[in-house]
Amino acid sequence: MPIVSFDAKLRDRMLGLYRKLLGHPFVYDQVRPRVVGGIDMGPLYRGLDGEAARSVLDVGCGTGDALNHLSGYERYLGIDTDPIAIAAARARHGAKPNVRFEERLLEERDIDELAPTGVVLAGVLHHLDNDAGEAVLRLAAKSPRLVRIVTSDIVFLPGMVFNNVLAMMDRGRYCRHPDAYAALARRAGLEVERGELMRSSPDNERVQYYVMSLRPRRPA
Repeated sequence: MPIVSFDAKLRDRMLGLYRKLLGHPFVYDQVRPRVVGGIDMGPLYRGLDGEAARSVLDVGCGTGDALNHLSGYERYLGIDTDPIAIAAARARHGAKPNVRFEERLLEERDIDELAPTGVVLAGVLHHLDNDAGEAVLRLAAKSPRLVRIVTSDIVFLPGMVFNNVLAMMDRGRYCRHPDAYAALARRAGLEVERGELMRSSPDNERVQYYVMSLRPRRPA
């Protein structure tokens, strides 16, 4: 029994160190894409077109990757709790006009002040349990000007062993099946305009993400 207990503790420590390492900007931006065979989030950000791109709130913005894809915005606010990622985002994009990064949790005043037309939740929902995920989606949906919310998350898929192993090793503890992500959005009072699997890159199907485009529910 002591051997089993020790092995379990060692495994948990190693997994914790691995997840912490994944949070470093260099690992996240350079190493991780090579491990999974490339990462192209362009299709996600193309969901914020037209009016949706005027005022952008990026929750869990990381190192500011969204700004490598978005254009035509009038205001952008990126929020993340990771100080290292925020520092990297400010170094890369902080000099751009009407761009701001904040190291903290999302607050209701962000919705009131920015009134976002587009909200990005890239790699956020699989870090949150159902109650927290629904709360974040409901808060984002309070924007009076909201056109669209776009999300992307790791996903469990039948028969895709490599994909599922990487998902289990991810720092996020709440990886779901596609239907569970969609159900979470509906419980938050949103309509799923589009929900589909997205390859990590056009020529790599071994790792996929579940991407949703969400909009405020229209009155019946």
